[in-house]
Amino acid sequence: MLYLQMAITGISMGMLYALMAMGLTLIVKAVGVLNFAHGQLFMLGAYLTWMLTYSLNLPLWGVIVCGIIVFAICGAAYMFSVYWPLRNSSWKVTVTISTLGASIALKEFVQIVWGTIPLTMKPIVNGVFHFGTVYLNYQYIFIILIGGGLMALVYILFEKTFLGKVMQATAQDRYCAELIGIPTIVSIMATYMISMVLSGTGGWLAGPLFLVSSSLGSLAQKAFAGMVLGGFGDVKGAIVGCLLIGMIESFGLIITDAYKDAIVFAVLIIVLVVRPTGIFGEKISEKA
Repeated sequence: MLYLQMAITGISMGMLYALMAMGLTLIVKAVGVLNFAHGQLFMLGAYLTWMLTYSLNLPLWGVIVCGIIVFAICGAAYMFSVYWPLRNSSWKVTVTISTLGASIALKEFVQIVWGTIPLTMKPIVNGVFHFGTVYLNYQYIFIILIGGGLMALVYILFEKTFLGKVMQATAQDRYCAELIGIPTIVSIMATYMISMVLSGTGGWLAGPLFLVSSSLGSLAQKAFAGMVLGGFGDVKGAIVGCLLIGMIESFGLIITDAYKDAIVFAVLIIVLVVRPTGIFGEKISEKA
């Protein structure tokens, strides 16, 4: 029963990492840039939903609706301020460096607006589920349900809708997409907006489990690890890799609590030594 409890915890944490990793992968596929400020966007989502919940006193449905709108606006603003002005730079690393600057700016921004003292957030769903000797917090189950629902929506968007096909065409060949009349600026903006909605929602879900502080951005390290473990550049690989990271982190507590992060990255190194392209590397290469 203890293993079941640890598995649920590991899957829920993996879902948080996967939401970040999905957003990261979408941006990589759309513009070919690794966004090093993605952890800070995750952190910003936690602060924004804290504000909607406790400063504006909105009900749950209001937090969800307003949160999605605010996240989308932040995603568009981030794209036009960090990526778009530098997209044609002769030095390809320029945009990547700008994301590093954005990560510092976002961290300083939240400290100026909300202060340096960590904020507490109550569980979105209160209560504990009893199953024999297992005690499962409803918050973890809620994370799994919301995370799984968002992943299903992203899949439907990209595989079943016209907008998704337009976004995929832009990601594969922007020049050819423009030749056939696709407004690539709209497609790229939509990608950034979706990426921010995923990360912001992850921050909202993580808020009750951790203190809402600037250190939340450090969780992006696990998202990066999941992307590499699953196979860099593929959404499905990122999801599977992040779920594995969450499970390894959870069951690593059996061995040690103080060095559970070391166990996660030790496993990552071992996998990369055996399969440098990640678990799904060959499949991703064939698809590309």
